[in-house]
Amino acid sequence: MAKMENSNPCKGCPALCCKFVAVELEEPETEEDWDEIKWMLCHENITVYKDNDEDWVVEFATKCKMLDENDHCKIYDKRPQLCRNHDPESCVRHGEGDVHIILFEKPEDVDEYRELLKKGPVPKFPVPKEKPLNNKE
Repeated sequence: MAKMENSNPCKGCPALCCKFVAVELEEPETEEDWDEIKWMLCHENITVYKDNDEDWVVEFATKCKMLDENDHCKIYDKRPQLCRNHDPESCVRHGEGDVHIILFEKPEDVDEYRELLKKGPVPKFPVPKEKPLNNKE
C-alpha cells in the first residue's frame, strides 16, 4: 500500500478499528468445531470469517468503552499496546474489497457452506449473487 498523503490517516474516521474485537480461531475440521461456530453465531453481534490471509476469525462487534461521544480515545496516551501497534494505513477504512473470503453471520450460513463444500471447493462465501440479465428483445 502506498504511503498516505494525509498526516493524520485517522482524521474523520468513525473509529472503525475501535468498534470490534477479532480473535483468531483454529481452522474448523471436526463436527464439534463447526458446531462451536454455529453456537457462536447464535449470539448477537458475532460474525465468523476466513480472512484474506486464510486465517479463521471470530469478530465481536462491540464499541470500546474508552471512546468518547466523538469517537475519540479518552486514554490515547495510555492506550494498550495492541492499539499502539495498529497501523492506520492498513485500516479497513482505507482498504479495498472484502476483508473476508468466507463470512458467516448466522448458524444457517455454516450449514449452507458445508453443503456447498460437498460439491467441491468454495472459493467465496456467501456465493456472489449473479446479476440478472437484461432481457430486452
